[in-house]
Amino acid sequence: MVTKSQKIRLGIFLTVAVLVLLATMAVVLVPRYFEQRETYFIGFRDVSVTGLLEGGYVKYHGLNVGFVSRIFIDPEDIQRVIVEVSLDQGTPIKEDTQAEINFLGITGLKVIELRSGSNESKFLVPGGFIQPGRSITDEITGKAEVIADKAERVLNNIAVLTDASNREKMITLVENTNRTLAELHDILNKNNAVLTATLANAEAITGDLKETAVLARRTMGNVRALSRSDSLRQMMGNLAQFSKNLKEADLVQLIVQLNQTLDRTNNMLAQVDKNFARNYEDVVETITSAREAIDNLNQFSRLISEDPSILVRGGKPKDAPDYRLEK
Repeated sequence: MVTKSQKIRLGIFLTVAVLVLLATMAVVLVPRYFEQRETYFIGFRDVSVTGLLEGGYVKYHGLNVGFVSRIFIDPEDIQRVIVEVSLDQGTPIKEDTQAEINFLGITGLKVIELRSGSNESKFLVPGGFIQPGRSITDEITGKAEVIADKAERVLNNIAVLTDASNREKMITLVENTNRTLAELHDILNKNNAVLTATLANAEAITGDLKETAVLARRTMGNVRALSRSDSLRQMMGNLAQFSKNLKEADLVQLIVQLNQTLDRTNNMLAQVDKNFARNYEDVVETITSAREAIDNLNQFSRLISEDPSILVRGGKPKDAPDYRLEK
């Protein structure tokens, strides 16, 4: 049986507990209701707000800046849901700020995520409508639609490929491929030696090409060294000087002098031709006389060689008949 003192102690305990609970609620809730806040509205059209609850968080680049105070359907447009948010005073809401609906972890709950606008944009007056952005649900839905469309196309292509006529074509293609591979295998087996020799020749050619490349590299090195040599530079300098002198020379005067020289040469040759024609007969007569003199000298030489005593006794024949008759 409960005594009177126990009832008094229970009453005191309940009274203290209620007072503590009321104090706690006052500390937590009273500042929230008395603090200065700014109210904005967000209108979502054809967007599901499932998981978005009143009292849910409103974040600004991940920071908690307020909460969802009310969610209701627009009485003038039943396809739009209006979300009323209560934000901390001083939250920078611009006219181009966008509000998106994102998931809060893996709980299925959703929050409002505010994307800041540009610095040049004007501040939105409290009580105005924040522009709705593309929610993660829309992105997932859009991606799902794209994936479903691509999957449908793939299935349609598979259905076309597996049609009866296409199956026969594919079977024929596979058979032809097998036959071609078998023939190729036979050809490789029959020409194995030839292929081996060809590969060996190709390897040898590759070695020759390497040597050729080495020689070409050496040649290019020699050419590079020659191009950097002093002799080539001197030759190019002389050629440049010659070109410069030729450019500076009076070519017209040089050609005139050359023509004069050619005219003088032609005149000299013509004079020589006239003199040669004039003295041609004298030259012929001189040559004839010289020929007779040479014949006489030949005859005299023959006589001396036959009878050297002719130099002593004279030129009369020895024991000639007419000589005897004179005596």
